[in-house]
Amino acid sequence: MDWITDVQAIAEWMRSWGAVAIAGSILLNILISITGVLPSIFLSGANSVVFGLEGGFFVSLAGEVIGAALAFILYRWGSTKIKKLQKWKESKWINMINDSSRMRQLTAIVLLRVNPMIPSGVVNFGASLTRVSLLNFMIATLIGKIPSMVFETLVGHDLVFLSENKSRLMISLLLGSLVFFLFWSRRKKEEDKV
Repeated sequence: MDWITDVQAIAEWMRSWGAVAIAGSILLNILISITGVLPSIFLSGANSVVFGLEGGFFVSLAGEVIGAALAFILYRWGSTKIKKLQKWKESKWINMINDSSRMRQLTAIVLLRVNPMIPSGVVNFGASLTRVSLLNFMIATLIGKIPSMVFETLVGHDLVFLSENKSRLMISLLLGSLVFFLFWSRRKKEEDKV
């Protein structure tokens, strides 16, 4: 299972696909999104090694948005078939989102996407229980995924080319840690109020 976390091994595997590497990467991202539990940082890093920083970023972003949209559709369909999930659709949080304006719905999804403490699969699943449209979900996902894709692309790339990019990797990791700490401390304050 070490190959799953070995960015260089994933990149070499993807290079062996030749002309279908972009489509293959997007399909892998779709699988990651649908399962909702596998981290995409290693694939994003491999994309940056295979396609370059810019190309890797756009391939990763496309895969993340398409994968999230397909997961959203699949989860929404599943939520109509599973009776226990019908009760979740009546929760206070879901009703609050459903009663919000389009802009507030978009903002909520963007903020959830930016929060490093909330896995993408949780956002996909939670949004699928609301009445948020697929288009609005995709717009918010696109906007909210940009910061994490920049981070994942840079960190994954710089881990492979560590000797060339130590400073940028350290800055990326420090900024990522700062964002994580800010969200974590805010969550702790909210928990302490309860």
